[in-house]
Amino acid sequence: MKEIGQDNSAIEHTRIIEAMEANFAEEMACMARAFPEGVLHEDAEMRWFFTGRAGFNGVLNTAINSNDKAYIDTRISEVLAYFQERKVQIGWPVGPLAQPGNLATYLEAHGVAYRSSHYPMMLDMLTRWGQVNVQVPGLVIEEIVDYETLKQWQALTVLGFGSSEEIGQTYYEAYYRTGFGDGYPWHHYIGWLHGRPVAIASLLLHAGVAGIYGIATHPDVRRRGIGTTITTYLLHEAQRFGYRVAILSPSEMGMNIYRHLGFQEYYKTDFYLWTPHE
Repeated sequence: MKEIGQDNSAIEHTRIIEAMEANFAEEMACMARAFPEGVLHEDAEMRWFFTGRAGFNGVLNTAINSNDKAYIDTRISEVLAYFQERKVQIGWPVGPLAQPGNLATYLEAHGVAYRSSHYPMMLDMLTRWGQVNVQVPGLVIEEIVDYETLKQWQALTVLGFGSSEEIGQTYYEAYYRTGFGDGYPWHHYIGWLHGRPVAIASLLLHAGVAGIYGIATHPDVRRRGIGTTITTYLLHEAQRFGYRVAILSPSEMGMNIYRHLGFQEYYKTDFYLWTPHE
């Protein structure tokens, strides 16, 4: 595979989007593989996943190469019927590569409602990275190499994102079942401030790009540059692993931080939500 980020042609632009989409999809696909009840369905036109856990189910990619309305409706109905049977809510992303081009119209006709838009960002570390380095006295960042430290990561996920214990436990179980560290695509990191765990982040090396996920800091130590510091650390790690392009899909609140590091919005994805009927 030609190295991602080598030229700026329209073809390269599409290749980078394909790589970004593949990396983002892998975050959820690996969860479906991790759980015994999980299912990852893949065919030439659709990829969707079921984990058996609430909040972690949905469609990954849609590439229905047809203009036949009846056929498109049938494919969408098949997916919804699968999740209706299991009584789980699902997400359905519509990005620039989704087919048909008017997929959103079809989804809305099936009761799949628009929820939000995200703007995935990309950084070519050879051309745009300003090498911003923020020094936070007493902060030490380490890669997680054992399950006990991963439990610290789990606790910070709940605190940093304000998520439920159930969501934190689901991520923890998925990551320890999937594997992490040397020889694995996933690498997880924790930041210690004067010996206290205060920040986390994860790196997913997949499809030729380095995906940055789950950056969170303890509410007590925010606005001290810790988030920027751990992000910069992960960029150095990505380079150490031989990657040139880093990607992430931030919240609107975090976008300015990543722009400061050199990231730029690369495309738009609309997220749709479907809830099973009672």
